[in-house]
Amino acid sequence: MKKSLLNLMAVCGFSLLTMTAYADQSSKGMDMTGMKMDNMPSKPASATALSDGEVRAIDKENKSITLKHGRIKSTTVEMGPMTMPFKVKDKGLLAGVKVGDKVKFNVENIDGISTVTTLSVQK
Repeated sequence: MKKSLLNLMAVCGFSLLTMTAYADQSSKGMDMTGMKMDNMPSKPASATALSDGEVRAIDKENKSITLKHGRIKSTTVEMGPMTMPFKVKDKGLLAGVKVGDKVKFNVENIDGISTVTTLSVQK
């Protein structure tokens, strides 16, 4: 009986010591000041991929474009295929674009609004 009690106390003590060490380690975080990051990409690969779309309407006055698009996955926006209007970050993006054009584009959430930040006509 004494041996079982001693074994139980040893197991409990070891468990407590392990949990304390783990909690102490996770609260410190990682100091990455001296780490070289030269080969690290600035964005995940999926964030730089442009989405495909077709221009359905253009409103240069209100800086918006309606696109029929496939899946969108950027750093701040993810949505399934649909047709919808988007604000355009820069009115210059709409120059040279016409209804029916196939485009590659990127959408980001700017002030809570899904906004086209990159747009290029596909030939």
